[in-house]
Amino acid sequence: MSVFLRWGIFGILGVAALLYAYNASKRMAERHTQQPAPTVQAAPRATALEDAAAPDAARPAPPVERAPPAPAHCEAELVVAQRAIEARKNGDPLDRLLRIQEIAFEDSALRRARLEKVAARYFNYESEFLPGALRIAVISDCLQSSP
Repeated sequence: MSVFLRWGIFGILGVAALLYAYNASKRMAERHTQQPAPTVQAAPRATALEDAAAPDAARPAPPVERAPPAPAHCEAELVVAQRAIEARKNGDPLDRLLRIQEIAFEDSALRRARLEKVAARYFNYESEFLPGALRIAVISDCLQSSP
């Protein structure tokens, strides 16, 4: 077999491999964008008996519980923790999670290391969080670890 024929075959195989990788990455990106956004579940509605027993005018409005505003760096950690739990559910690897925008584009090396630590912690967390428990856990941990 001549050298030119051998290199021609390797060239064709190389181009085919590049096309395959390109098409695979396009399909993965399409699948990632087609995933539905996470939805927030509404609070359970009162039963019909409770509605009939107390008219709307006589029943006082329930107090609205709002979480106190957290510092911006703690909110960023909450976003990273939510994305980590989402990535684990979707079966994405940890290294892909560590390349998300919130972590990869952080200028400070210390801050980037902290966000990577939060991502790894919640990615490896085994059980599920109750609706408000994740926010409480992440914000309290952030406030304790920040100077």
